[in-house]
Amino acid sequence: MTRFATPLAALLLAAPTLSQAQTDDTMTVQDAVCCTHHDEPQTLTAEERRRLDAEARMLEAKAAKERAEAHMMTAQRAVMREEQRFIEAHRLATLSAAKQKEWKHRLADVRIDRLTPEMHRHHTVVLTSVTGVDTKESVQHISDALAGNTALQFVNPLKIKRKYRTHRKLPLGFEQRPGVLRMQLHREPLNEFGRFVRLTLVDHTGAVVYEAHYENMHYGEMLAPLQGISIL
Repeated sequence: MTRFATPLAALLLAAPTLSQAQTDDTMTVQDAVCCTHHDEPQTLTAEERRRLDAEARMLEAKAAKERAEAHMMTAQRAVMREEQRFIEAHRLATLSAAKQKEWKHRLADVRIDRLTPEMHRHHTVVLTSVTGVDTKESVQHISDALAGNTALQFVNPLKIKRKYRTHRKLPLGFEQRPGVLRMQLHREPLNEFGRFVRLTLVDHTGAVVYEAHYENMHYGEMLAPLQGISIL
């Protein structure tokens, strides 16, 4: 037993060493293959180089075309802006000339005036009605002309443009008190630029004390009688 066991034991002891040696040899071969594969230079064929060069030229040509189109669009926009400025300047010049021509015709037709000779009988004017076109603009101009700069106290309870409203609510029967005038103004287009205005003032009894028709007159001129100034 001892004679046969010794070689067998030696063989078993040597087996792991041989297996490890084989594994190391296999890894060495694989590493060599991998290294050889990575280190091997990649070469392109003439056809592949021509294809890559053609693609590069195509991309460069496309980029140059896009840059040229962008420059052209910028130049076209600049030309269009210049044309628009010229057209707008011409339009404004034409409108200004036409407006000046139409505003040369001015009219103040005072049909009833029992206010000027009897101004001392009145102390307050209440804005009761503003109609027609641009009512907010009319309220603003009326307020600018009369508020704090009139022989009569100016009262505006209208909600047309609240910035210029002086009273939210008037006392009951305030407009029917002696010395109080009710003011009504109507504005409408006369032509493209001109304006027609009808101004009416009514006293506490309902009688008309002032009525005038205006064409192309400024608010300060139209409302001058309420400041004790005659426009005639």
